[in-house]
Amino acid sequence: MVDVAKVLSIQSERPTDVTILGIIYIVFGILMVVSVVMVVAFTSMMGSYSGMLGSMMGGTMTVFGGVIAVGVGILATIEFMIDWALFSGKRGVRIAVISLDGRSHYIHCVTLLVGNLFVIPHIVVDLIVFFYMWKPNVISYFNQKNTGFT
Repeated sequence: MVDVAKVLSIQSERPTDVTILGIIYIVFGILMVVSVVMVVAFTSMMGSYSGMLGSMMGGTMTVFGGVIAVGVGILATIEFMIDWALFSGKRGVRIAVISLDGRSHYIHCVTLLVGNLFVIPHIVVDLIVFFYMWKPNVISYFNQKNTGFT
């Protein structure tokens, strides 16, 4: 005879791989935030040296750095949203993880085509998450709670 309480407790536990992927997304998000701070600091310093570089070059560097910082900031926000979704384990969030992961993967592939080789680890993790979200134990983990997105 199967103990129902034991089966429910096994299903309600977060799979270890979901925890590992969540921690990886936390690390990637923190690294992205640090890179945004570094880009903004560097380009603001370049803007202050505009007399040496020519006034147009210093301003262009500052604007270019701001555009890069906004783009990386958006990606960091997506990383933290995926992380929250992985740790929440709520019903319907699995589809949100797949959707956000698909968008993140698309953006990373586009930046890889531009020449950014630093996104290769992100692409690998995106593919792992996409594959892993279809495993039966992960589906049962995300279907266990009947609450909404709150």
